Amino acid sequence: MPKKVYCNIAKYRVLDTIGNNQMEIEDVTKIGLPTIKHTIINVKSAGMSMDVDMPDTTHLDAMEFTLYHNNGVNCNQLINPGRHVIEGRFAVQRYDVPQGDIGHEGAKFIITCAHTETQKGDLETGNPYGSTEKYSILRYEEELNGKKIVIIDAMTGQLQFNGKNYTDEVDNLLK
Repeated sequence: MPKKVYCNIAKYRVLDTIGNNQMEIEDVTKIGLPTIKHTIINVKSAGMSMDVDMPDTTHLDAMEFTLYHNNGVNCNQLINPGRHVIEGRFAVQRYDVPQGDIGHEGAKFIITCAHTETQKGDLETGNPYGSTEKYSILRYEEELNGKKIVIIDAMTGQLQFNGKNYTDEVDNLLK
């Protein structure tokens, strides 16, 4: 039996920093977090009965981040070209099964990214005037209850999951 069951996201807040200017982005309806995918290398060798797709543990494919919004307060800033640092803060409801307690835990992501695309969408009577913003990720951090669980930094080559830095292992071999 599980000890903790994570239910729904109770509430979230989105902040965008451009330069030294941080602002809260209001009326964000959905957040599309990235797919983290290792680069695949096809291994072929004499004597093997088949090829093997092997993940490269020190390299990831490019990642994309998406924000869906209804053009609320400060949403017009999301389209600005250049570097954005977008932070999402979440309150996640959790159920402590053995204790029978319901509570909340904090989660957060911080994404350094560059705006790549705006989809203006369709206009329909009775529906909100929304847009979808897409970004190319330069750095991705994810935190649960104050503990960093993922750090991916394309510029510095850092690739860390649950406290283990997978690129340090290779760098140490070169010393």
